Amino acid sequence: MFLQISILLLAIFGAASSKTCKFEKSAVKATWKIENNGLQIVYQNNRINNNQWTAIGFGPGMSNQNVIIFMVQNNQVMIRTGRTTGYGPPTYDNQSNVMSQMVNYSGSTLNAVITVPLNFNGMNIQNCQTWNFVQSGPINNGNMGVHTSRPDQVNNVCASQCR
Repeated sequence: MFLQISILLLAIFGAASSKTCKFEKSAVKATWKIENNGLQIVYQNNRINNNQWTAIGFGPGMSNQNVIIFMVQNNQVMIRTGRTTGYGPPTYDNQSNVMSQMVNYSGSTLNAVITVPLNFNGMNIQNCQTWNFVQSGPINNGNMGVHTSRPDQVNNVCASQCR
């Protein structure tokens, strides 16, 4: 009985103290950490083509998500931020709320190092929440099209644990 309780406590403690500071699935790889009063994200998508977009969304569903969008047009990368209000393109911020340290697009690979403010569009980005990674979607006549696959969700990301 004591052994069973000990194993249960270790499992609970291990789950409570685990941290998620990286994501990798299909074409997308990302790592993040708190640094210099911001959240630094290193992002890579190695299957993104010209006139496509890829993104990170913060929140459990399509409504009220803060988003960071990497748009590849004319073989150049533009980073935009905004907020979703449901299914459909986000409402873009007047100016991007991220600072980019490095952005590179070559062949079909996008690499970026960005810093997001800890208060991102009124959301404390350090709090535990669901993150969504969108592999890709088309850009048609300068407008975002619907993503081509279901976003990959990572639940209970606690960025404050990533230092």
